[in-house]
Amino acid sequence: MTRLSWLLVALLLSGCGGFLTKEGGSTTRFSFLNTYEAALSDYNQGRIMTSRARIMAMDKTREDYPQALKLLKQKVEPARLRLFKHYSAKARAAEQAGRWSQAMEFYQQAADHSIRPKAMKQKRDRMEIKIRQKRMDRLLTQRRAEDSALLAWPEAYEPPKGVSPKDSAFERARKHAQDMIEDRASLAYREARHYMDEEQPEIAYIEAESYLRLEPDSDRGKELMKDVKNAIPKGIHIAPVRTARSKAGKLSRRSALPKSVTLKQVKALINKGEWIKAKKFALVYRREGGKDAAALLKQIQSSIEKEAASLFTKGSLEFRRERLNEAVQYWEQAVALMPENLEYVNALRRARQLQERLKILRSEAGSGDAPK
Repeated sequence: MTRLSWLLVALLLSGCGGFLTKEGGSTTRFSFLNTYEAALSDYNQGRIMTSRARIMAMDKTREDYPQALKLLKQKVEPARLRLFKHYSAKARAAEQAGRWSQAMEFYQQAADHSIRPKAMKQKRDRMEIKIRQKRMDRLLTQRRAEDSALLAWPEAYEPPKGVSPKDSAFERARKHAQDMIEDRASLAYREARHYMDEEQPEIAYIEAESYLRLEPDSDRGKELMKDVKNAIPKGIHIAPVRTARSKAGKLSRRSALPKSVTLKQVKALINKGEWIKAKKFALVYRREGGKDAAALLKQIQSSIEKEAASLFTKGSLEFRRERLNEAVQYWEQAVALMPENLEYVNALRRARQLQERLKILRSEAGSGDAPK
């Protein structure tokens, strides 16, 4: 079997990240892969824990086991310790600077390179709770402000003095405002259920609270809220309702777009392959009642998905060729087109982590134990 074939099998088994120490059963099951050459290849590609797991799972009667054990003591373990210390230090610095999302990622990396990861995982979990609390607080403040304004709309359409109390124009406007409240309530209920399914109960709470604010007598809303509150993890707290002026307006800012868009402008962007901008312009075009806007948006979205899939495939091919930088470039483009695609996002994240590991290890070239 060629070196590339070894790599392909390893990738299939490990999801691009290599064997994990906790997956000892898998490495034992595929013990024919656990050779000195395979462990050395993993080490040279920056997959330190994969290399370590291979050696630990090796048949000790193999002729190459002494060589593998020497690799473990002289190369793999020192590299693992360097990476652990590196990520631990970066995690502490990020936490102290209030960059919790970065700290969470670095603590996870430290845990991944630790043989006793419990402490690092606890710190990683603490950062996640902080992030989830911050996210909830900001979105909850925004929703409360929006709902407050929405509920005030029907009362704004009371006929002024001198106009008939049953004036049709005011009645229609008031009915339209009430319809918007009902539509928003219906959407809030569906979104709450969605976030419960996604195991994000604190975001589900925002939607459930909104639904009950707009439909206060709903029995199903009360049942929903009960389920949501029971699911919210320990450490996340619900901010009380405040009457103070909200600062949530900052969340509503949007990037500058033209007030008016023509079909010709959208098609020009499509012809240039500027898919993201084309989609934004098409949305403005649809908002203005542009002809065949829905079909146009569907065409653009389909093209975005095809282009992103093509870029991801190219990146995957480069990764299998062990051309990591090229893979990252392709996957960055795929994620830029479809940031909601978790497969693309996770592949890019793992590749960037591998890039960083290799950079750290190769920076130690002068010490004589960096990958060669």
